[in-house]
Formats: sequence, structure tokens, C-alpha cells
Amino acid sequence: MNRRQFLQSAFYSGLIYGTGALPTLVNEARAGFEPLQNRLLVNLFLDGGPDMRHLIVPAFDSNPNSFGYQYWSNRWRAHDVANNATAWQQRWNDDYYPITVGGNNWNGQQNPGGLNTGTTFGIWRHAGWLIDMFRAGNVALVCNAVGGTNRAHDLSTLQMHQGNVLSGLNNADRSGWGGRLARSAGGNAISVTNSPRAFCFGPVGDAPNYNPNAIDNRDLIAVQNSREMGLNVQDLTENQIYRPQHRMARALRSYYAGSRTEQVSQAYQKFMDHELKVRQFGELIRERLSDLPEPPLIEALHRAISINGQPVNPDSSNDARRVLRNGYGFGRQIRNLYDVCAANDLLDVRTVSMDYGGWDSHGDQRREANNPDINDPNVYRGIESGFKDIFGGQFAGGVQPFDDTQLHGGFSALWASLNSVDRNKIVLTIAGEFGRQIRDNGDGGTDHGKGNIMFVIGDNVRGGIYGELFPDAEVDKYADTSLRTPDIDPRTSIDPIFSRVCDWVSPNSGSIVFPRMAPGYSGEQAIIESAGMFNSLFI
Repeated sequence: MNRRQFLQSAFYSGLIYGTGALPTLVNEARAGFEPLQNRLLVNLFLDGGPDMRHLIVPAFDSNPNSFGYQYWSNRWRAHDVANNATAWQQRWNDDYYPITVGGNNWNGQQNPGGLNTGTTFGIWRHAGWLIDMFRAGNVALVCNAVGGTNRAHDLSTLQMHQGNVLSGLNNADRSGWGGRLARSAGGNAISVTNSPRAFCFGPVGDAPNYNPNAIDNRDLIAVQNSREMGLNVQDLTENQIYRPQHRMARALRSYYAGSRTEQVSQAYQKFMDHELKVRQFGELIRERLSDLPEPPLIEALHRAISINGQPVNPDSSNDARRVLRNGYGFGRQIRNLYDVCAANDLLDVRTVSMDYGGWDSHGDQRREANNPDINDPNVYRGIESGFKDIFGGQFAGGVQPFDDTQLHGGFSALWASLNSVDRNKIVLTIAGEFGRQIRDNGDGGTDHGKGNIMFVIGDNVRGGIYGELFPDAEVDKYADTSLRTPDIDPRTSIDPIFSRVCDWVSPNSGSIVFPRMAPGYSGEQAIIESAGMFNSLFI
């Protein structure tokens, strides 16, 4: 059997978080980036419950009865500004990019029901990539969306990962909606995080008749470090005395190769086969990536480099500083995602799981507000550090390509490093387990809430505002002091949002991945703010 035949027949279980086959790892390795063969969902989970009403805000309004006044008068501590209208207006003027729905700076294509026509909102100015993408008509802001309504991190996170708001803590053995989508699409779920989340867990059985209430991870591949996939390989150019991992790799390779020539019990033969398959798989991936350097903008997210002879983020006191505060974590995930896309034909990837934590902002959620250097990743600026890592980038007025001499956040660097054909096959979903309350808590932070803004982003997304952005009903909530925990009213479940995304990735999969969307479903119904609101979510 030659190497290609072996790879075609092997079960590459070594890198799977579970057992089973990777059915389409059948191609010969070729160096370089292979164009995306299938549509791809990238799901970013924001662990802790992000206050999206800090990223997306209403325009300041001097009328005390308006939403734009009530928001700022109840949020000035969270924004770390003085308690007066002059300070609130200055924060709005200085730090938010204004967009008027249907008017000024509006390139969104969708405004279901006309609810928000004439409404002016702002996007935090340092989220330059998000501003660009919205102005290009590629960002759907889904308002008043809800995953978990119980305000408990563990249960709400489980429900979001499973795509099942009816799950309880005793239902942790159910599959995740990313795993179900991968199974429905006939491909694999890839985790690029430190450890796979339940979002990736696959169901038992084959689509469309699988059992979603049990887990079979034969389609799950964990890619913690894409540049070190597979088994360790010895490097004889290294000093073996001081590099014990190379000695161990050499010894194990020789041991298993020798063992395969011996007559061993059938029980042990599995280990021999397993080692060879994992080794062959790692070699295949390394061959693909061996001559594919990291794009400089992505490498700069987690490693100090120069572009055009200039430090990416110059600083005389610390030559190793990075663009991203969470460079090793989120920056590495972006690199992993790029490599997964490059090897997509080998991995047969259909869904990718990412995460970013630190959003549980009960206090001081805009730390170091007066520090003048917003780009300094050594200064923790509360949730704004996270927003910049994810959404940051040069605001280019909607003009692409991006200026590659400027600082980029995670997705800005990724988008600038992919060509338009590959970007055209990617959709991003970004959400946390729940939202925050509409009033700050007196400690410069916000407490657990229910409704929130969720994002669907991509070149094929029909961008705009889905749902009422700043509901008039909330104005009365601000003034009602008897409401100790005023929430954004949850009006739209995750089911109609993400099922539509599933349909785009794999046609007719949405009602399979999210059973509450199936015709004739008789249990507790999913809610949606306006019927048919997501029918035109994609172009």
C-alpha cells in the first residue's frame, strides 16, 4: 500500500477529541494556501456576558425623556466620565463613530419593519474593522437577542453551546450546534481554542436522523497550535542533551516502528496502527504549512515583528509588546484559523470554534480610561481591551484593501490576509451567554442581564439592524427605581438566528440543527421579534 492509499483508508483519530474517522483527509499535501472548498461557519463565543451596549451606543440627546439621555444618565459610571450632560456628550462626540439608520453613513441593506429609521447610533471608534464592515453592508446587528435567561454563567453557556435554551445542567451530555451543523454538512468541526467547547460536540448517528441528545466526537479536531499538529518530530540539528523532547520523539518513533515488525497481540495492534496514522496525519499537515509563512499582520497579533522595516507597534521601553493584549490566546486562535483555512481540503472543515473571555464586567469595566495610548496591550482597559482585540483595525472609511502598515485587531488581520474568494465563503457569529443590565451598578460596571446584541458578519450577509435597536419601552425602565435588575427585553431566541446561518452553510440544515425551527414542532416555541425577520439575512 503506498502512502496516498494508506491516508485514504486510515482513520485519523489521533487529533480528534474522541474517536472516529476524518472521512475526507485524502489529498496529497501541497504547500501553500488551498482555496476554501466549502462554506465555513466561525463561531466566536464571548465568555462572561459582554456588554454590547458599551460597544454600540445611542447618540447623546439633551431631552431628558429620550433614550439618548436616559442611557447616558444611567451609564456614566460605566463609561468613566463625569455625571453631567457636557461630559456625556463629549464622550459620545470623541469616542463613537455616528451612523444614522437610513441616512448619514448608512450602507446597511436591511432594516426590517423600518423600526430604526432615523435612529443614530455609535460604534466605538477603535473598533475600526467593525465600522468598515458595517459600512460595507456586511454586519447584521441582531438586537434584543437571547440565549440563556437565567443569568447563571454555567447554564447559559451550556445552552448557547448546545443551541438549546431548554437544556439544564444535567444535560451536559447533549451535542453542540456546531457539531450538529458539521455532521449535517458532511464535514468536521474544528476547535482552535485551548480545549474544545461543547459547541463542537457532535451528535450520535448520521444526518439528518442523528440523536442530538448524545455525543459522538468523530468529527471533532482539536487544533490548539496549528504549527505543531501531530506527533513531535526529532530535529537532529538541535543539541539532544538539552532538548529531551527530541530524544523522546526519536526514541518513540523507533520504538513504534520496531514494534510494528513484531508479532504482537491484536489488542496492542491498535496502538501500533494509531501511532502510525497520527504520525502520517501530522506529516501531511506539516507539508501543507511548511512553506506557508504566517501573514505578517496575523503574526503580529501574537509575536513582535516588523512590517516594511518598522515595528508593528513601536515602543522604546518594550520591544516585545504586541498589538493584542490577548495575543497568545486570541491572536494564536486567529493564526490557527488561518492555517485551518489553508488546509481546509485536508481537514474538510465546516465549523470552527473560537472563544474570548473576560466579559464579566461587574465593576470598573472601562479601566485606565484616561491612559492616552489605546494601543498599549500592557495596559488592561477592561472590556475595551477585548473589543479592540476582536474588532480593532484601521478605520478606512469603508475602503478596502486595508492599509497593511496600520495596527489590526484579530479579524481585521485575518480579513486583510485572505482573498475575496475565500472571505466570500466565511460567516462569523459572535455572541456571549447573556447580556448586561441597562443601568450601571454604581461600581463602574454592569450586572448580568438577558437580551443583548449578537453579530452575524460576512461578505454574503445582508447587513443592517434586525430588531428594535433602542426600544422605547426601556425608557420607562430607566426611571423605574423599583426595577432592581432592569434588562434588555429578550425578543428573539438564538434558534431563528443561527438556524438561518446553518441553512447558508449547509442548505436545509437549520431545522435539523435547531429542532424548534422544524415545521410542526409542538414544544415550547422559539421567539422572534418580527416574523420572517431573518428570511433575507444572506444575499
